[in-house]
Amino acid sequence: MENLMNVELEMEMQDMEDAVEDFEPQDDLEVDDSIDDDQDIDLSEFTPSVCNQQGRTVAKAGAMSIVSSKNGTRVALSQDVMEHLHHPDSVQIGFSDHQIAIAEHLGDHYTSYSFSQSGTKSIIYRKELVKQITERYGLDFRNRTSITLSEVKYVGNGSSTIAFIQVDKR
Repeated sequence: MENLMNVELEMEMQDMEDAVEDFEPQDDLEVDDSIDDDQDIDLSEFTPSVCNQQGRTVAKAGAMSIVSSKNGTRVALSQDVMEHLHHPDSVQIGFSDHQIAIAEHLGDHYTSYSFSQSGTKSIIYRKELVKQITERYGLDFRNRTSITLSEVKYVGNGSSTIAFIQVDKR
């Protein structure tokens, strides 16, 4: 039985070798891997790619992202912000005209928000919080699903730290 299998295998291998020897490439499949720097190239048959859309630039890493989409609403704090705040289990958030203050404790009248982790970001899933931020700062989500705020300043307050995130009314 084993000899029969070996014979069949040898026959199949011989058939494959014969097929490779008989293979003749077609003209339209020919590939030239050589590079000739002195060759004149005619690009007259090509149509140029033209795009008027501006490229997206990211000046700094984001400190806080506000997401408002049909798939959900949330506030995401970066790993850097969380490190400066010493990785609290929850934070409190306050608003001024152009800043959002975030700390483990801002005062007894503030709501504490706990986190869910998503990669390196700490996420607060609170639709009402996103609504407050959106309305207070006039954020416009008509043509986008998220807005990222990058400018942040950290101020020590006793044994804790407060992150002040700059928001320009839009």
